[in-house]
Amino acid sequence: MNNLETLFIPEEIKNIELAGKLVVIIDVLRASSTIVAALANGCRGFIPILSPNQAKKKAQQFEKDMVLLGGEREGIKIEGFDLGNSPREYKREAVKDRIVIFSTTNGVKTLEMVKGAYGIIIGSFLNLQAVCNYCTNYKGDVLIICAGKEGNFSLEDTACAGMLIDSLKNAFSDTCQESDANLTAQLLYEKFGNNILEILRKSQHGRYLENIGLGEDLKFCSQLDFFHIVPIFRDGMISI
Repeated sequence: MNNLETLFIPEEIKNIELAGKLVVIIDVLRASSTIVAALANGCRGFIPILSPNQAKKKAQQFEKDMVLLGGEREGIKIEGFDLGNSPREYKREAVKDRIVIFSTTNGVKTLEMVKGAYGIIIGSFLNLQAVCNYCTNYKGDVLIICAGKEGNFSLEDTACAGMLIDSLKNAFSDTCQESDANLTAQLLYEKFGNNILEILRKSQHGRYLENIGLGEDLKFCSQLDFFHIVPIFRDGMISI
């Protein structure tokens, strides 16, 4: 790994040369966590599509029993979709051997913006060590991108990035560039230590999810290294 860089919001991508980089997308609440959980439970893959209407059209290209529509707007399941964006919904009995056409507010938009990268993987607290190992084995530059919330800074995504940076720095202390963004993310992570649930509950989006009755999602998403997979986005699909 030559350089490690962090972006707090996807809109910063426009200033970055993506060619040759490994991109880590982090959207803790909840797209990244949902993708990781579903793939660990036997889902064949996720096809991210920003528009719900386009997602419905895409689903028509598959046999009905092979595909599910999953996604949210304002945290709530999209009308007419099979599943929302709660990782707790994506149980093995629901997703095994099926493809999910996925439409969310922030995570899908971010994926669309990084298609020029050499490689794109999905990170969360749930699979942090697996992502760390994957990055460690990559010999080029690594770019961590926080999905944020509608163009705004996200506490939970940045803290997750900080934990990942901290782990990577231990392995590559002599090659990681100490950028302000990297240091900020690490300091934020260090403030909370390993109390991930506290991070999620203090975050703006975490408070919103609790207010609409989805507090259990915060508990699920706060589990560290619960899964040991790395979702990879290639040829329009996220899979392992």
